[in-house]
Amino acid sequence: MKRLLVPGAWLLSGSLAFGQPAAPPAGSSVLSDGQLHVVLCGTGSPLTDAQRASACVAVAGGGEFILFDAGPGSWRQVALGNLPVQSLSAIVITHFHSDHIGGLGEAITQSWIAGRAKPVDVYGPPGVETVVAGFVQAYALDAGYRVTHHSEQMMPRAAAGAVAHSVALKSPDALAVVFERNGLKVTAFKVEHDPVSPAYGYRVDYHGRSVVISGDTAKSENLARHSAGADLLIHDVLAKTLITAASANLARAGNERGAKLARDILTYHASPTEAAATAAAANVETLVFTHMVPPPNAPPIEQMFLAGVADVFKGTVVMGRDGMKFDLPPSRQP
Repeated sequence: MKRLLVPGAWLLSGSLAFGQPAAPPAGSSVLSDGQLHVVLCGTGSPLTDAQRASACVAVAGGGEFILFDAGPGSWRQVALGNLPVQSLSAIVITHFHSDHIGGLGEAITQSWIAGRAKPVDVYGPPGVETVVAGFVQAYALDAGYRVTHHSEQMMPRAAAGAVAHSVALKSPDALAVVFERNGLKVTAFKVEHDPVSPAYGYRVDYHGRSVVISGDTAKSENLARHSAGADLLIHDVLAKTLITAASANLARAGNERGAKLARDILTYHASPTEAAATAAAANVETLVFTHMVPPPNAPPIEQMFLAGVADVFKGTVVMGRDGMKFDLPPSRQP
């Protein structure tokens, strides 16, 4: 019997353990223990939130360690999670809003400082080349100082940067394999975040287990289609009732700029019940809320995010928090 997870609680359920603060064993064990590990390293949004970094999900398995998005403040959460940062295989970007890329320079630089021995691959929608080139250029002087100070042998200049890989979809319904190595496969698909286009969600498959990361999206049939049977669906959510009320209050107070900004974001994010409907249609096991607007840092707001969700989706629902870890043992042998 699955159940709704009260915010902040822990749960251990058969083959899936999650809810505990991220503290994987030191070193490379999360890369080699045969499980698929998922850590929420940023569950916040563009709104200021002292308790949450911006968008970032870390995935490890099969000797590979991948970050999905690198929002401002997220690298600190990656480091606090005791993750194998020197083994960073790739960074995968869902789209280019600032709260999803603001920490990209730190992810590239800090993983190099930790011992990454070659440039890191960065995948994303068309335009990723411009974004990566900008961050590499911005950090070029820093890299030079470190090579001079610590030596080329200790800090090889050639490993300091990143290589951009543009991922194009042949049609709105198409899939593209972004990364496939050592049994871990990452697949891209389009989601609904217009006028941000293309914006991608990603599915990770490893040894019979699967995780889907929505990126930012309105309710999306494409997301439901490509989430089919997933163990985890990590979905951004916006409490539309609260944001609608906030917009009206701002308008009454004469702040039309704030009111319009609040109204505009209603069109390209999903509500909690819409995310739940997607999870139900996809028959996923566990739905994880992330990128929550407004920040659900008080019990009444948390409960508003959960209101009506259990009526739509009968699986397990988790209010994501920075540092939350999910461990998925293989369902089949490699």
